[in-house]
Amino acid sequence: MREVASVEELSSSIGTELYAYWERKRGARRMPSRADIDPADLKRILPNIILTRIDRDGRVRYTLVGTRCVAHAGMDYTNYHLDELDFSCDFDTDWHEVYRVVYRDQRPVFGIVKTYLKDTRTCELAEVLLPLPDDGETVTHCIGVEHARLGLHDVEDLMPARLALKQIA
Repeated sequence: MREVASVEELSSSIGTELYAYWERKRGARRMPSRADIDPADLKRILPNIILTRIDRDGRVRYTLVGTRCVAHAGMDYTNYHLDELDFSCDFDTDWHEVYRVVYRDQRPVFGIVKTYLKDTRTCELAEVLLPLPDDGETVTHCIGVEHARLGLHDVEDLMPARLALKQIA
């Protein structure tokens, strides 16, 4: 992931909308709590939302994957852990490290991910990841948005390459 300094640099209306919502819910606190987030408030962008649970040991589980993200992936990875998934098509991104930064630094991460299409072309995904604690202190969740910069027909090209379950032998 090529991290950028602000959500505006992503040129993603969806990313900007989620970040503005997070900021409103945050108020004067460092982060809003998970309980502050109401999916009903995010109806317009819900298809692009990804919600994760981050355990104390840093293990990440996808608890909600929006329908647009499912389409990009070619499968629904809700309730899978990050370490069970193969994101190697995102050739410049270490997702474990991205979530470590959100967890450890308790801060938003904005970035561009390059991913391979099935015919080896690449496309860019604007990513916004925002920390959420249960107790106001320790990050336990992350809400994010994925905004693919694709034409309508390109989503079909992306699906088979984007994600696969790791082969567990």
